[in-house]
Amino acid sequence: MARNSDFFQCEWVVNPDQKWLKTQWLALEARAESNLFLSWLWIGTWLDCFVDDFSVVVARNEACVVGLGIIVIHENKMTSLSLGRQFCLHRTGDRLLDQIWIEYNDFLLDRTVADLVRPLMTACVMNNMKGADTFVVGVTQDKDFLGCAVMGTDTFEHGTDTLMVLADGTVVLPEKEVGWESQAFQLYFAPLQKQHQTLDAYLSRSARYQIKRSMKIYQAAGGLKVITASSVAQGLVLFEHAAGYHLKRWGNRPGQSGFANPHFLRFHQELIRRGLPSGTVAIHHIYAGERDLGVVYNFHHGNWVLFYLSALNYDLSSSAEDRHLKPGLVAHYLLIQMAMEQGFDGYDFMGGVSRYKQTFANQTVGFAVYHYRFPHLLYRMKKVIRGLKRRVWSQNNSRCS
Repeated sequence: MARNSDFFQCEWVVNPDQKWLKTQWLALEARAESNLFLSWLWIGTWLDCFVDDFSVVVARNEACVVGLGIIVIHENKMTSLSLGRQFCLHRTGDRLLDQIWIEYNDFLLDRTVADLVRPLMTACVMNNMKGADTFVVGVTQDKDFLGCAVMGTDTFEHGTDTLMVLADGTVVLPEKEVGWESQAFQLYFAPLQKQHQTLDAYLSRSARYQIKRSMKIYQAAGGLKVITASSVAQGLVLFEHAAGYHLKRWGNRPGQSGFANPHFLRFHQELIRRGLPSGTVAIHHIYAGERDLGVVYNFHHGNWVLFYLSALNYDLSSSAEDRHLKPGLVAHYLLIQMAMEQGFDGYDFMGGVSRYKQTFANQTVGFAVYHYRFPHLLYRMKKVIRGLKRRVWSQNNSRCS
């Protein structure tokens, strides 16, 4: 594969034939880094469920496709005031449609040239932007989407920054802003295996105690068992069963539990139909005797287990013993043990900070939603307003201290 950016060309294609796109995507997916959220299983389901009007950025090395990215353009408005368009990578810009929450988002890239091609594809997107438009990428790791990409005819180095020349000759310095940030937590099994550590030996004394105490109580109720859905019909039933627990814990209003969102339900019902037969979708029902601990919905991809959501039974009886039960810790403990026995490389809790994720994880990854844009008066005003808010907040805190 050529390593010089002069050998790559990027093209902006509006509403391409989806059969062509699927063929190209699957061929490139085989040469890309493993990523469930950039697999055709996820992307194809997303397109079929939510997307009619879209554009594709295609990067080629001669006749070979080395990069693909799907862009949905969303008009960003406040009442009737336009705040510019959002050029969303593998998202729609609609909060309810995006509640399926793509993670590890990126362009789909040939792994041998990814760092070279990513900035060129970003440049192709931004060449279609104007005014207050924004290129939105997330949730993703902090990768170099700008680099030294050429927009129009030229680039210059200015200190550590890259100045871009647009087709009309305007010289600009693109801006990058973090719209939301968090962390992803992972338990990579190799360090444990290298030290011949069991999961119990790896965990802290406090975590071991909480898990073993809970398991002892559950075992007394009739023994712990994990039933994994073996058919699409069983998977759909378990997904529906999860709704009650999830709604009770996270709420039934828009933006709370995804089970209150019909778009979320539609997407995952279709994803289960497509992904469960191959084993990519794994839905587990966990019991302690006749007691229902709940449902855990995972993905198996790239020899990793990816935890997507849990819907657990937190209802406690009047027993003082039951108040110490930790259904989440126990559920993940059992599933991590299964993953280790089955030869997986690790267990990825993905985005969001939670105590139970920190309990098991041995590595973290920074996650964020990034906004890339050109300088504009609207964004300068927003920065000033945010600065004033921070100053007022700081002053109020100092008065209270």
